[in-house]
Amino acid sequence: MFGYEDIVAIDTETTGLDTQNDAIIEIAAVRIFADENKDAEEFSTLVKCRRPIPFYIRQLTGIDDEMLRDAPEIDDALNKFLEFIKDSLLVAHNAPFDIGIIDENFKKIGQTYLENRIIDTLPLARILFPNLINHQLETVGELFNLRLEGAHRALNDARITAKIAVKLWETIISLPEDFLDRLASLISSAGMSDIGEFLISARMERMKKFFQPPQINANKLLNLENFSGNSPEERIDFSPDIVLQYFSDKSPLKNNLKNFRPRREQQEMAELVTNALINGELFMVEAGTGVGKSFAYLIPALFWAISTGEKVVVSTYTKALQEQLFFSDIPTLRKVLPFDFKALLLKGKGNYICLRRAERYLANPQTLSNYERTGLIYIASWLRTTKSGDISENTSFMNSRHRHLWEKIRADGHTCIGRKCPHYNDCFVYKARAKAREAQIIVVNHALLLSDLEGAILGDYNYLIVDEAHNLERVAANYLGGNIALWRFRSTLDAIFSEMPKVSGTLAFLMSKIAEKSEILEKYRNAAQSILAARTFADTFFSEFVEQMEFAYHWREQRYSLKKRYDTENIVFQKIEPLGREFFKNLETAKKSLKDFIDEVPVQTDEVERLAEELKGEVQKIEELSQDLLFALSPTEKNMVYWMESPQTEDSNDGKLFWAPLNVGEILCNQLYDRLGAAIFTSATMTIAGEFNYYLENLGLSNAPGDRINYISLGSPFDYASQLRIIVAKFMPEPTTRNENAFIEKLAEIISEMSRLHHKGTLVLFTSHNMLRRVYQIIHDNFKGEGIKLLGQGLSGSFSALTRMFSEDVESVLLGTESFWQGIDVPGESLEILVLTKLPFSVPGEPYSDAKQEQIRARGGDPFMDYVIPQAVIRFRQGIGRLIRNENDRGVLLIMDNRVVSKRYGEKFLKSLPTPAQSLY
Repeated sequence: MFGYEDIVAIDTETTGLDTQNDAIIEIAAVRIFADENKDAEEFSTLVKCRRPIPFYIRQLTGIDDEMLRDAPEIDDALNKFLEFIKDSLLVAHNAPFDIGIIDENFKKIGQTYLENRIIDTLPLARILFPNLINHQLETVGELFNLRLEGAHRALNDARITAKIAVKLWETIISLPEDFLDRLASLISSAGMSDIGEFLISARMERMKKFFQPPQINANKLLNLENFSGNSPEERIDFSPDIVLQYFSDKSPLKNNLKNFRPRREQQEMAELVTNALINGELFMVEAGTGVGKSFAYLIPALFWAISTGEKVVVSTYTKALQEQLFFSDIPTLRKVLPFDFKALLLKGKGNYICLRRAERYLANPQTLSNYERTGLIYIASWLRTTKSGDISENTSFMNSRHRHLWEKIRADGHTCIGRKCPHYNDCFVYKARAKAREAQIIVVNHALLLSDLEGAILGDYNYLIVDEAHNLERVAANYLGGNIALWRFRSTLDAIFSEMPKVSGTLAFLMSKIAEKSEILEKYRNAAQSILAARTFADTFFSEFVEQMEFAYHWREQRYSLKKRYDTENIVFQKIEPLGREFFKNLETAKKSLKDFIDEVPVQTDEVERLAEELKGEVQKIEELSQDLLFALSPTEKNMVYWMESPQTEDSNDGKLFWAPLNVGEILCNQLYDRLGAAIFTSATMTIAGEFNYYLENLGLSNAPGDRINYISLGSPFDYASQLRIIVAKFMPEPTTRNENAFIEKLAEIISEMSRLHHKGTLVLFTSHNMLRRVYQIIHDNFKGEGIKLLGQGLSGSFSALTRMFSEDVESVLLGTESFWQGIDVPGESLEILVLTKLPFSVPGEPYSDAKQEQIRARGGDPFMDYVIPQAVIRFRQGIGRLIRNENDRGVLLIMDNRVVSKRYGEKFLKSLPTPAQSLY
């Protein structure tokens, strides 16, 4: 096994994740033998710790200070560990951490580092199973049907690591020989020498005979195959009565949904959606939590689509709802409806891989950086199995970390060569487009909906349903506007020509395919130099831009990225505008030199022709960028807001210039609603104190013919009067800047005391990270003493990790900011108390918000009451919606901001509550 007689799996438990400053509190090792008849050998010991074990580590591991009182000292424990492992090959899951903290402790006691060869099962699992839902030790074990008993104890973790290592080995030696060769080559090119040697021994073993892969639990693998079903054989007669049967006592849904029961609100919504489709309405419906909105619009929409032959597009804001509709709700409906139908989950082109571009780099990985080559390994492995080509399926790739590589290999409308591409028949984008023509229902997100108003991807459609419609205006402002950023220029220009780490890019690839180069060599050099010059100018322009922002606004002293509106009088704009004009000329020169080169390219082979077409697309991208640059340098459009944004980090030059239309509703009405047969807009939060005016105006429905508009608020089937108690803390200091310290101290005191007395799952929602951190610091020690898990956004893990930990511990307290106001769904005992610290007003100085307020003021309106308050009320209602998620939930809502009762505008918030509030004096 692995070419070794034995291997040793190791694991540590520690006081934290800092290898230099945290301490080992437990260390274990498990030796397994190539001879399967020999029993495994085990070593495990607790380690004395000179500091108190942090509360969350006690929670995680079950190890407390008392257990370590008589444990061996670290030097004794490590010497016994060394004696056990000898010179064996070591395996660990996330080896850099375990080895790092072991070596650091060896250094502290004056001993040498570990010299054993080490295999890390974490990157190995990522390479072999890139679409695993996550690559945590427990999940990898579950993939191989291995159960981890007592997680986060070193011996248990080492045991399962050893078993996982064997399963990964069995997986490798069962790989097809050609793919194993490619994988070995890519791993070698990325400099992953430890795994490379591992693969060499696997290839030698593979040459002896064919091996069966180990059995796996496929439910642990993401499969975002985006098409399902078949078109119905014939149309059906559309009958509202038949539709409504699905929401009655005799509904076929009863046998497929465990908790199904007829709900008046759902029945009414389904009836109104049906009427809207028949009558061609633009229908806005607010339906509270628990109504079952998705079935109330999907069932009428599907009956309508099958009876009329029309397709229906359903748009959502969150990925979670998009995937719930496609992978849960639609399969359920396929079981109960009296017809089959084709459904498609569709995202923007940038989410799909381009097989042609990916293959180019898979064949020439040396043209990429080492970090990009690592990302390419995950791509190569994923391409063997993916049916969707959707990069969201590839959890190993982590798009945010491999953005530059993804820009080179993703599908791109500019560089697509269509039917000339040798991968055309397998192209994920073209297959999706073809399916879009055939589908009865297409599920998209708001971003794709708004970026495809001309129907290039979705094709012709006449019926639209917008769920989570309260977010449509914000997304529309982004997608109907634009921006320029350094990374856009870098990625575009580098894709054309780059000299680092080696000569690469479409221009270079094309030149390499031309047999006789002498006649075109000079134009090639001119084109290459012009691209490099433009790349350098991009760096110069954005470097000057961020330095001028620093000089004017001192953005490096700010805690977060700084946003400032600009016009022709802005001092930063005046400093960079001349340089920007020179940059524009530079891009025009690059564009011309590329065109000159393309005009002279001899079409000698199909590949040359394909690359020349692709290069023409790259020229179009430069044209688009140069026009965006020109627009950013001309901030004079009356109904547009322009702003600049500083980089995220002090040492970055990636500042950005943005613009967005202020008349989003008018654009939506003219470019979208006017051509639709009917549209339904739904959300749990679409009214302000019972009125629809805000969204009717801002989504442009007020611009449509009045006889097409309909709207209704249906409420919720929950009995909020008995399920929810709302308390306003009138005694709290008003949360103004002057009272901030007193407010924070009192807030911290109440959270601590409430948790100590009640031990209930509590979510505390803040409007600023700064206040969250200050409260966390004040109460942290109290919570440790009480044995209550305290979680803080930005302090205790990622969003998904925090949500999981909060759900699992029914007595925990989670402090969260913006993403938790509408992004968390935790029913039951894990969330019984919700604390809203402040009314969620937008941050002063936010460019788009400020510009909207100015626009309202200019036409004689009240920007505070007409814009600021509605925005805050909607977010307020979204936050409240976190608490009661089903009819069995019970909870208490504490509103700590006394302005809801002390200020005139507070009435708007109080009238938006699901049940009356009580004031606590």
